[in-house]
Parts: sequence; structure tokens; C-alpha cells
Amino acid sequence: MHGTAIDHIKQYIPRDGRADALGFYRDGLGFAIEGMAAYESDKKPFFSVRISPGSVLHLEPDPEFTEPDRTAADHVAIRVAESMAMIETTLAEANIEIDRRLTPRGATGVAPAVYVTDPFGYRIEIKSEQESD
Repeated sequence: MHGTAIDHIKQYIPRDGRADALGFYRDGLGFAIEGMAAYESDKKPFFSVRISPGSVLHLEPDPEFTEPDRTAADHVAIRVAESMAMIETTLAEANIEIDRRLTPRGATGVAPAVYVTDPFGYRIEIKSEQESD
């Protein structure tokens, strides 16, 4: 097999976590939300956060949700076109606290990144495709 990209990741959120998800992913980070009509009409059990043209994050409310404890997975890394200065400004304006700053190696090499935690306890790495300002 020859993989080309990650198509989607599915994560569980609390049953009443929809508003928090929209506040964080749509309003805070600026990603589009898709599939809400199908979710609300019970045609599918999740709605999606559009990360890029070819990737989404599925969020499924679950009555048995428990916050992740870092024993099975650590984080999801999202590459963005913005500079690190713009990423940090966007996060500050949305009142999203940065947990840590690094310049880690990823799929496309070394680039600056910040880590944040979403409302459900998932760690999100936001990795700039640009050099630091």
C-alpha cells in the first residue's frame, strides 16, 4: 500500500459537548463544521470538523464518554498555512490557552508548533507550514 494522507480521525465527545465543540473548533480555530443536518436528523451519529480539503475530524457525542487519559493516544497534529505569530494571535483572541511551544519533526519536516487542549481533553498540535516570525 502507498498511503497519501490521513482522511479522517474520529473522536468521542460528551453527549452534551456539541456547543463546546463548535466553540472550540469553529469559533476558536476557524474550521468549518459539516454534516450537522445529518447528525441532527439521526442519519449519522457524528458531525465533522473540516481540517483541509482532504481531511476531517469526526466528533461523535457519546453518553459513556470519559476524558482521554493519554494511555492510548497523545495528540492530533494539524498543519496550517498561517505563521506562528498569526496562530498565536488567533488563539489569544479566542481565549485558547497554549499548553506548550515546540519545533518538532513531523511528516513534512521540522516546523514550529503549539499544543492546545480541546474542551474534551484531547491535545491538539497546531503546526505552522511557515518558518517562525
